[in-house]
Order: sequence, then C-alpha cells, then structure tokens
Amino acid sequence: MPDWRDDYLTSLQDAERNNPVNKDLVEACSQLADRVAALEAEKAVLQGSPTSKPTKTTPTATTTTTTTTTVAAAAAAAAAATATPTPTPTATTGTTTAPASDPATIAQLRLDLAEALRARGQLQNMLRAADEELRRLRARTKADGKRVADLAAERNSILARLKDRSEELAGKNKLLKDVQDDNLTLNIQLDVTEQKVAKVQAENKELVDRWMKRMGHEADAMNRQNESPHKHTR
Repeated sequence: MPDWRDDYLTSLQDAERNNPVNKDLVEACSQLADRVAALEAEKAVLQGSPTSKPTKTTPTATTTTTTTTTVAAAAAAAAAATATPTPTPTATTGTTTAPASDPATIAQLRLDLAEALRARGQLQNMLRAADEELRRLRARTKADGKRVADLAAERNSILARLKDRSEELAGKNKLLKDVQDDNLTLNIQLDVTEQKVAKVQAENKELVDRWMKRMGHEADAMNRQNESPHKHTR
C-alpha cells in the first residue's frame, strides 16, 4: 500500500507539471532533496558495510554535482532512505557477516538510485535548456521572418519609386533635349533673319544713297537752268 507521503508528493508533482509556479523555489527544493537523498544513501552504505573502512563506498556520491530533479522523486527517495531501519551495533559486530550484507546491498541500491535521480535531473535540465533554446530560436526565426518580409516589401516599394523616378528623369531628359533642339533651331532662324535684315538694310542704304545722289544731280541741273535766263537778260 503506498505511503501517504508518496501520494501527497505525487499530487504535488502533478500540480507542478500542470501549473508550474515558483520555479526557482521548486528547483532549490529539488536540489536540497537530491542532496539529502545522496547523503542518506551514503550514510546507509557506511553504516551497513561489514568493515569500518569508508574507502569501499562509491566516491561519486560526494563528488558528483547536484542538479535539479522533480520534488516528488527526490523526496520519495529521501523518505525511503529514512524509513528503512539502520542496522544496530549488535548486527554489525556479530561473528558472521552474512546479516550485514543485505543492508549494505540495499544502501548501495539507494546510492545507485540517488545517482540515477541526479542523472535524470541532469537530463531534465538539458531537456528544459533545449526546449528554451528551441523556443528562443523559434521566436527569433519568427521575428527574423517578419523582418525579412518587411524588408522585402520596403525593397519592392523602393524599386517601384526608383522606376517612377527613372521614367520621370527620362521624360525630363527628353524634354530638355527637345528644348535644346528648339533653341538651336531658333538660333539658326535668328541668324538667318539677322543676315536678311542686314542685307535689306544694306540694300536700303544703297537705294537711299543712289536716290540722294540722283536728287542732288537733278537739283544742280535745275539750279543751272534757273541761272541761265538771268545771264541772257543782262
């Protein structure tokens, strides 16, 4: 029949799994429970060994770094270690070593259980770290994907604006070329017109000079004619 503490700790484990709260406190309690279980197992090994030499115990129990495990499993191991009666001095000082072999084996099994619990805790920590890293990478990938989409949209917008500016610039260049061609044509026409004006002015001047010269000759002739009768009358 399961102990009431096992049921209680199992319910705590289920509640913690379904709704994790006070994560730091739970991890600290898990580490403490692991340490207690390891110490209890080591104590049981030392007390249950047939000789008084402590060198026969496994040294990994004190040198292995304690890691986080579930509160229920570690506390159950500690409760099982404390609930088992330790051998009395009369049992360890008897003439035969056969009765002491069973407690030593049980203690060694408890120690192995504590090591297994620590290994499980390490694996759970690695799993949590991997899950956290996976969530972080997924979040970053999602953010990067959104950023890439935004940059792609911005790039397309810039390309469209650049195309519009290029077309506008091409139109302005064509207009400028047309204006320059018109200016060149007007300059040529102006030069031709100025040449015509100069030619016409020269012709007019020549005509005026010829007319003035003719008028001068006619005036002189009329004057001479007017002077001739006066001479005859004298």
